[in-house]
Amino acid sequence: MHDPELGELTLTYGGRSVHTFESLSELTSAVAFRRCDHKGLTRAVLERAGLAVPAGRVATFDDGDRAFLARWGDVVVKPARGEQGWGITVGVTDADGLDVALAEAQAVCPEVLLEQRVEGEDLRIIVIAGEVVAASVRREPRITGDGHRTVAELIGALSDERAAATDGASTIPLDDTTLAVLADAGHAPDDVLADGVDLAVRRTANVHTGGTITDVTDQLHPALAAAAVAAAEAIGIPVVGMDLMVRAIDGPDHVFIEANEQPGLANHEPRPTVERFVDLLFPETSG
Repeated sequence: MHDPELGELTLTYGGRSVHTFESLSELTSAVAFRRCDHKGLTRAVLERAGLAVPAGRVATFDDGDRAFLARWGDVVVKPARGEQGWGITVGVTDADGLDVALAEAQAVCPEVLLEQRVEGEDLRIIVIAGEVVAASVRREPRITGDGHRTVAELIGALSDERAAATDGASTIPLDDTTLAVLADAGHAPDDVLADGVDLAVRRTANVHTGGTITDVTDQLHPALAAAAVAAAEAIGIPVVGMDLMVRAIDGPDHVFIEANEQPGLANHEPRPTVERFVDLLFPETSG
């Protein structure tokens, strides 16, 4: 049974029913949900389990934040709670930028985190019932110049493409964040981008703001798979999307940056994410 108003789905098999909200089901405990929902708790749980996370701190909105920036030189500022990448600023390198990023994050959640920025590929690993089912690299939206259209026109065209491909779930806003990324690269929306010039227009790879997903399950290094399973076990969650920054998909080096208690399973088709989810809910259906 599907309830569009609540966004819930009730699955029934063999006389037993389970309520779900997309990939979040009643099998996920309130404790596990809280550990994922609050990024500071996620960091703490993973750190205590001996898993790698970037250097970080809770923002105090004083000289301590500036000292952290000076120590690492390049940081990520993000609300402790929030969805779809809102309020996250990647690549903060100066005090003025830090103040702006803190304000944007605080507008989403009063508690804000600062983390060392770690370069590499943005990797999501889907773990269901203690097993890696899918892994994908998420990349930020990029435009390529044709010598005729402006940056704004190219962004609009790419946004339309992403919206069409995702039934409207993915678009690229020409907001302050996008404008800041363009400015850092020396461009303005009205600039005509030279033919063949490749330009990132966001620093985050969130699908909702135009990011793309590429399946890399078959290339995943065993150490990354093992770390993702260990992270899911530490959180105590049956279905999770673990987000990591990695130097290479086929290498072991990584840090965890987030855990998503309600990952989009359809994003990883044709990997059997939905099938494994149903098997989790109704073990008697697994074959």
